[in-house]
Amino acid sequence: MRLRQIEIFNAIFTSGSISSAARDLNVAQPTVSKILKHTEDQLGFLLFQRSKGRLVATSEANVLYKETSGIYRQINNLRNTVENLKNPEHGKFRIVSVAALGLEVLPRVIQRYREKYKEAQFIYQTHHYNDLVKSLFEYDKDLGFALNPPPKEGVKEIPIGEGELVCIYLNDEFDEYPDRLTLKDMKGYDFISIEASGPLGNILTERMGHEESNFNSKIIAQTYFVARNMVGLGGGIAIVDSLTAKSRGPGCLKYKGFNPPMKFEVKALHLEDRPLAKTYLDFLKFLKTNIEL
Repeated sequence: MRLRQIEIFNAIFTSGSISSAARDLNVAQPTVSKILKHTEDQLGFLLFQRSKGRLVATSEANVLYKETSGIYRQINNLRNTVENLKNPEHGKFRIVSVAALGLEVLPRVIQRYREKYKEAQFIYQTHHYNDLVKSLFEYDKDLGFALNPPPKEGVKEIPIGEGELVCIYLNDEFDEYPDRLTLKDMKGYDFISIEASGPLGNILTERMGHEESNFNSKIIAQTYFVARNMVGLGGGIAIVDSLTAKSRGPGCLKYKGFNPPMKFEVKALHLEDRPLAKTYLDFLKFLKTNIEL
């Protein structure tokens, strides 16, 4: 199969119709139909069958899609790279971050960037850290943002700034305490913990071991933002990153850091063998001067 045939096939497979594929690829519908028929004749088997006005992939097409989807992604990556090189002031950005940065921090920076460069296009997604790294290695995204990411072979890190873990509470639990708390100050309160909390969870676990502290959690949230909302609804107290603590949600939350601080780094990530284009480097410069941590 030629690259054009792969492109047409994948567009039809994902959209489910020739008209949608033609619209997505910005080509005439008869052209898509002609290339599809030529491809099927060349292969010697059908790729799609009509059912209630839609094209349904055959078993052969499902096998073929698994083999060609990676090639199709690389074609799109190449097209995006060429477009970025042609129009460095515009560009298309494929970005992924952990959820804490996706609540308000990065969306705010992206909006400010688009106010300056109105033609810039962003494809932005949030993931857990492991899935974030996976999306980089699969070339699904070009640039990632994470909190205190562990070193990963083949991934280059670019420092952006830092934050810290803080205790969030709803009422007056710690109003009379000093500006900074210890883990022992939190004993006796309903504690909301975070399940599989990644690199930030390792910071807390290490401190808990050092101070011989432990919490008996009745609520275990999947993400820091869910924990933040549970606190806002009166479910107890929690330890979250400072970015989530400042985000909006139910309840007027208060927060205090710890003594000594439990700090983390905010870093941008990209594959070492895929150097960032000038558009991405310019965006990172803009981000460093506009981000609010």
